[in-house]
Amino acid sequence: MNSAPFYRSWIGGSSELVWRYTSSVRDDAEIADKVVEVMKAHVRHLAEVGAIPRDAASAIISELERVEAGELLGGRFEDVHEALEKRLIDALGESAGGWVGLGRSRNDHVAAAIRLAALDRVRELRSALQTLRCVLARRALEYAECAMPGFTHFQPAQVITFGHYLLALDELAAEFLRVLEPAESLLRRSPLGAGPAGGVRAPIDRVRLARLAGFDEVVENALYASGGRFFAFALASLVTAFLAELSRAVDDLVRWSAPMIGYVRAPDRHVSTSSIMPHKRNPVTLEVLRARCSEAMGHLVALLGVPAKVGLGYSLDLQESTRHLWRILRIAIEGVGVLADFVEGMHFDCARAAEDARQYHTTSADTAESISLSGVPFRQAYFRLAEEIKQGSAGLLSIEEALRRPTLGSANPGEVRRAAAARLAHCEPARGTAPAESK
Repeated sequence: MNSAPFYRSWIGGSSELVWRYTSSVRDDAEIADKVVEVMKAHVRHLAEVGAIPRDAASAIISELERVEAGELLGGRFEDVHEALEKRLIDALGESAGGWVGLGRSRNDHVAAAIRLAALDRVRELRSALQTLRCVLARRALEYAECAMPGFTHFQPAQVITFGHYLLALDELAAEFLRVLEPAESLLRRSPLGAGPAGGVRAPIDRVRLARLAGFDEVVENALYASGGRFFAFALASLVTAFLAELSRAVDDLVRWSAPMIGYVRAPDRHVSTSSIMPHKRNPVTLEVLRARCSEAMGHLVALLGVPAKVGLGYSLDLQESTRHLWRILRIAIEGVGVLADFVEGMHFDCARAAEDARQYHTTSADTAESISLSGVPFRQAYFRLAEEIKQGSAGLLSIEEALRRPTLGSANPGEVRRAAAARLAHCEPARGTAPAESK
């Protein structure tokens, strides 16, 4: 394929400097296959409505079937859309290939390709989350009675179990999946047929075209359909919010793997040592994940900030923002997979954690409640117990007694087992997962 600039050269010639600065071809690797699929749907529909000759449509479709997305990413093109149109015209001539520009703009076609590619990434993320949730549930069942201090203000707080802690992460994943559904529904809305801003003259049935391209419905207003990016903003914001919350648990696991605390022993495959200190077991995968969760926040700011002052309608600024969406999604997909593998293989030192729970008075709240339930006003029981703790004379509940809380979702081992078993009912038997480290 001739790799000379296609659209730009028709107006003002070409410049290596300008091409390098403005081309999105490298970033278009994320959507190249979808650009081809969208073009197939577009040409089929043009033939359906009699807007182009059927023999030309047949030739174009046949040629599109032969196009490898990767071949569109070389050459000096402004973007993958330009490369694809040039590829078709070079192969079929103007008499056939020249029809593909009818009834479309790069504006509505890139918006469609981004939506479809994002849907694929969301499916990957959902699959990774499903794996993580099943790992969390299996290990929560295993550690249902493994007592440990809960932490508030990073101080020993109320006694919980490590199984209860793991189910907290499962609850986060469940909530994220719940709020992800509306964002996915936005991605399933088609901008095709909107043209550059106000629709097209070709007799396109936008609902039919949407179905052909794999969408569920249509973004009705043509200006918003082609130039709007709220769908990307919403998706990226939700994913980044999830990563921000997830990073808190990642930080816990990093801290707990320090020998001074020693609750967590990371899987050997997740640690690295120092170049000069051979005793080190650095939890490097979690450190990278913790950093990338913060990196996602930076990508979100860029994604939102680049087009924030750009008028409604397409401007090339939008192509500069989209790469941040792909990076956020990739950070999430990879990070969830890494965390699942870490939790699958880690060891938690229940004896050490339980000793800390005993040593640091983590049953005091339960003891105060028990006293109050026997007929003493709670604040009176609280202050009496606080004084006894200062004096070293408090008769606190045992860990086993304190954990027998009757409330739904508590750290009661029976409640943890119930919740973990309910979650596991939705999991297939683990296939090919790495075995846990020996306990």
